[in-house]
Amino acid sequence: LGLILALVLTGPGWASTLGSSYKGTTTAGFLKLGIGARAMSMGEAYSAVADEASALYWNPAALTRIPKHSATLMHAAYIDSSFFDYAAYGQRLGVSGAWGAGLTYFSAGQMTETDATGTEVGTFSPHDLAFSVGYAHETRENVPAVMTGYSFGIAGKYIRSTILDSAQTWAVDLGILSPAYLDGKMRLALAVANLGEPMRFEQEREELPLSLRLGSAFKVGKRWLASMDLGFPTDNAPFAALGTEYQIPVTDDWHLSGRMGFNSRTIGDIDGFTGVSFGLGLACHEYGVSYAFLPLGSVGLAHRISLSFRF
Repeated sequence: LGLILALVLTGPGWASTLGSSYKGTTTAGFLKLGIGARAMSMGEAYSAVADEASALYWNPAALTRIPKHSATLMHAAYIDSSFFDYAAYGQRLGVSGAWGAGLTYFSAGQMTETDATGTEVGTFSPHDLAFSVGYAHETRENVPAVMTGYSFGIAGKYIRSTILDSAQTWAVDLGILSPAYLDGKMRLALAVANLGEPMRFEQEREELPLSLRLGSAFKVGKRWLASMDLGFPTDNAPFAALGTEYQIPVTDDWHLSGRMGFNSRTIGDIDGFTGVSFGLGLACHEYGVSYAFLPLGSVGLAHRISLSFRF
């Protein structure tokens, strides 16, 4: 915990760029869009909730919550013709280890290219991608009793952005997940995302959207889950995210989940109804499908659909 906090809080530009006045000062903004319909419908309060392959994105330490094998697929129709896709696989390694790999792709859609006089000369399609590989380990032996059951994770990430020219860089995500406290009802989490070198477009160097998250998840009842994350990005003001999920049994094997969330990050940025998210999920032991609905005020609507598999 001390090492992660030291790396982030003393990293280049952290203290000097934390605040709302630094919006838009980082590149690779697609890394902030959020993965998975379940997570997004819960307001992105997910760093202590993740228990499948998308944990690689939210908190790599949570990969240890995968029972055996897990896969996640997501498609998100975004603003206008842009879209956002994600695929990940996670697997348990023995008693205490787990690994995962994931691919993120964002397309801004087709745009018109013009010359210096404003004459159309063709079209281009800006797009971004990130490929991640991570490992997590749960402490079980040869550690002080107070540290037993904690999970620690790390993920390496290759990032590439293309407008007309391309730029690429590498980054690291780090995470910690606590064991379940209060008779298995509560977990705590810490996650750091996009700790890496700036991306260079020709002669311009632009920082990645480095962020720190503190998260918690609490089982209010057998079928009711609540979560909260506090986020500290270098290119915006700190924000709070709240989420809740309630499961309703449909059959002995299937259950329906209703979800709702709130995220303060967009409050004041967009006119109209924003900051609140909604979603539904239908799942059995091996399969699940989730849908998230995100009102973005005057900008429009965003939708996410995710499939999850456990095998």
